[in-house]
Amino acid sequence: MDAALDALETLIGPHVDEIRQGETVGALRERLRLMTEERDQLLIELDQLRARTHRLESANDEVSGRLEALRTSLADNLPTANGSA
Repeated sequence: MDAALDALETLIGPHVDEIRQGETVGALRERLRLMTEERDQLLIELDQLRARTHRLESANDEVSGRLEALRTSLADNLPTANGSA
């Protein structure tokens, strides 16, 4: 019986190592798949943040323009400190 088990172990030993390596490759493939999904999600979020940044910059430019126009209008229409009006 021991001889039969030894023979079986000798026969399947190399295949067990291949199976173990295959599991490792499978685990690496799964990790790569998960990392790819995460990367894709991060790219989507980055695009969304860039679009938001662009909208905020545009809004900031518009508000700055309005404030400058208001400042100019007030400066043109308010009497000066010298009392001339």
